[in-house]
Amino acid sequence: MKKFHVLSLLILCAIFIVEAPVFAATVGNPLDLDIPSQSAILRQQAIGEAMDEHEEVVKIKAALDLEFVFDKDLNASWEMSNPEMEGQWSMFKLGTTIFNRVEPYIKIGTSELEVKWKQGTSQIEVVADSGLAWGAGVKGVIWDFEDFWDVRLTGDIQYRTTEPDVSEVSLGGNPVVDTGADFKVDEWQAAFVLSKKFELPLKWQNVYIVPYTGLTISDSNVDVKFTNPDNPGTDYTLFDASNESVMGFVLGCDIMPSLRESFIYSIELRFVNELALTLGGAMKF
Repeated sequence: MKKFHVLSLLILCAIFIVEAPVFAATVGNPLDLDIPSQSAILRQQAIGEAMDEHEEVVKIKAALDLEFVFDKDLNASWEMSNPEMEGQWSMFKLGTTIFNRVEPYIKIGTSELEVKWKQGTSQIEVVADSGLAWGAGVKGVIWDFEDFWDVRLTGDIQYRTTEPDVSEVSLGGNPVVDTGADFKVDEWQAAFVLSKKFELPLKWQNVYIVPYTGLTISDSNVDVKFTNPDNPGTDYTLFDASNESVMGFVLGCDIMPSLRESFIYSIELRFVNELALTLGGAMKF
């Protein structure tokens, strides 16, 4: 009713209030009647909300993981004793999270690894240069136990490989020169992890931590071999060594400064089949 009174007043003013001769005013064409009734501003707001909803459905995440392997026992032929691998991986991960349930991802980075074993009476050490490493995997939510302390069960399956050049070979403490030495590592892993989110109220904002723990099932193929020019008839090789133990244990924690932040920081320890530490961070685009 208020709008009707205002409109009527404007029409009366246009008819009766004439202070000077005027020309004909623009009437407008019939297309004006077909202009959408929705406000352009409200329409843009609706589009923005739809885009936000789409971002919640499909997210692009990037992460950087620095992994330090202090000791990983290997299983080789009976001729080799105490084979083990150590070193570090620096991996950049790019993934797509779909409906907050499934995340396929790819990894690319570098490896700096060293393998040791004893063959006969000789202690052997093979050190590789920093080499290209890559991999792929998929992570997904298996079940949310909402009635059981809001615990979440997730699964992760991944594969990675590297084939760096050999920089140093030591046989019984003596250096060996072999430009054709081979060093290749393939790894497979499946993990099942339980996690729970906790909120820590602080003075300036709430911080969220997500501790997690679980089991890993992993195996590897470590193919390292070289030739000694002083003894060309002897094969110095691990004969595609695998993990001494396929079962492992993982313990880690993710830290979120707030639910509105796009960054997550993480620390992870792995035991039993290897002793390793990973420091990482992830960002959502």
